[in-house]
Amino acid sequence: MSNEIAQALTNLLNLSRRTPGAVLPFDLNQDRFIIFSDLHKGARDGADDFRPGERAYHAALAYYLYKGYTLIVLGDAEELWEEVPQTVIDAYSHTLKLEAQFHQQGRYLRVWGNHDDAWQHSDLVSRYLHPFYPGLRVWEGLILQVKQQGQTQGELFLVHGHQGTLESDRYSDFSRWAVRYLWRPLQRTLNISLNTPAEDARLRTQHDQALYRWAEQQMGLILIAGHTHRPVFKAKAHSARIAEQIEEHERLLAAASPEERPLILDRLAEFHAEMEWAKTQERQKPQEVGLDQAVPCYFNSGCCCFSDGDITGLELADGYFRLVRWPDKNDQPRRHILESARIMDVLSEAQAKRMGREA
Repeated sequence: MSNEIAQALTNLLNLSRRTPGAVLPFDLNQDRFIIFSDLHKGARDGADDFRPGERAYHAALAYYLYKGYTLIVLGDAEELWEEVPQTVIDAYSHTLKLEAQFHQQGRYLRVWGNHDDAWQHSDLVSRYLHPFYPGLRVWEGLILQVKQQGQTQGELFLVHGHQGTLESDRYSDFSRWAVRYLWRPLQRTLNISLNTPAEDARLRTQHDQALYRWAEQQMGLILIAGHTHRPVFKAKAHSARIAEQIEEHERLLAAASPEERPLILDRLAEFHAEMEWAKTQERQKPQEVGLDQAVPCYFNSGCCCFSDGDITGLELADGYFRLVRWPDKNDQPRRHILESARIMDVLSEAQAKRMGREA
C-alpha cells in the first residue's frame, strides 16, 4: 500500500505545483492559519459523528474569526458516503454559515477528502456550496510557501491524506456504496460509528507511517494531512510525545531534591492524565503509543468528531506550529495548546536530519 500512497502523493504534489491558485505564500510574520479536518457532518441521527463536537467546533470558529485566522478545512467536512449533500446542508446550515464568514473576508480554503469527494466536481460545488461560499473552489492539494523577509524557507503540503489507498481512493465508488447501503442502516440502528482507518489502531499506524515515509524523502517540505483522525506533531503521535515528557520527568524526579519533588510529581500526574486521555481518544491498546519517527516532516490535525466532544486542530501562527484541542481542560470554550514548535526550527531540523541520512 505504501508504494501506491507515495506515488499518489508525488503525482498530487507535482499537479498542485502546476495548478494556478494551489500555491500560496505564507508570511511567517503576518499570516495565521487554523487547520481542521474530518468533521463528518451527517444528518443529526445515530450515524452522525459530528454531533458531539459541534459545540466545540462552533466555539473555535468564533475565536479564529475574531483573531484573523484563515480557516482551512482539510477534507471529510461532510459525510457524503452516508448522506446526500442536501441532507447534510439542511442539518448543519448554521455551521456552514459560521464558516462562510471566513469566506466573506477572503480567509477560507477547502480541500476535499474521500468522504466528501463529491466536491472534486465543480458542478456539485456550485449547486450545493456556492449559496454559502460564492465562487469557492475546493482543492485536492494546497502548498503554502513559507516566507520570511521575502525569502522562501520551505513548503507545507496540505492534503486530506487518503490518496493512493485501496478503499478510499482507487475503489472509493464501491466503498461509498457499501457504507451508504450496508453500513449506514446498521449504524443508525445500533448508534455506532465507523471512520476507517480511525477505528483500527493497526491500520491507522500503518497509514501514518506511509505518509511519513513519503514526507521523509521530500527535501524542504512538510506534509500536513488528516484522514487518520489521530493528532500527529513533528511525526510523533501525541501520545508518543507525552510518553517522552513522562520519561524526562521521571529522570528529573530521580535526581530531585526534597523541595523540588512535589512540583515534579504534580507535572508527572498531569502527564499521566493526559496520556490516558490521548490513548483513549486514539482508541489504542494500553501498551501502544503509536507513530514515533525521527524526521519532523509530518503533521496531522486529528479530527473534529471524537466521541467525547473534543476536537483537535493545527494552528500555523506567530511563527509556530501549534496542535490545539477544544475545549480546554476545564471543559470551557477555550483552546488548550497540546504541542508547539517554531516553524523555522522544524524546517531546519527536518532538513538537517534528511541530509544526515543521505551522508
